[in-house]
Amino acid sequence: RIGSILLQTLSPEELEASLFEVVGLLNCANATDNERDELARMNLKAGVKASENAAFDTAKVYFKAGREALGSRGWEGDYSTMLDLCSDGANTCFVTGDIDTMNELIDEVLSKDID
Repeated sequence: RIGSILLQTLSPEELEASLFEVVGLLNCANATDNERDELARMNLKAGVKASENAAFDTAKVYFKAGREALGSRGWEGDYSTMLDLCSDGANTCFVTGDIDTMNELIDEVLSKDID
């Protein structure tokens, strides 16, 4: 609940400065189906920011949380976000040496068709 309030009330600049804290709070809450798409996008944004700061293990956590937020409906509901979560996740897995997960993510992406 606190994460949702912060997400709604912070300015874009404040949100960017507090991105990890806000996303962490959002990940701890039980998101409704309506909130899951936004939660996935916020995790993607946090994962990218963590990667840019060479915090690859942290980025992996955010990318995974984003994929979990979208769940099995992710490819149909928000293809672009799911693709980014998987491809960026695969990149961070490569950098951290988690080759098995990297291969799983790559296989998942390759198994999807673009309509």
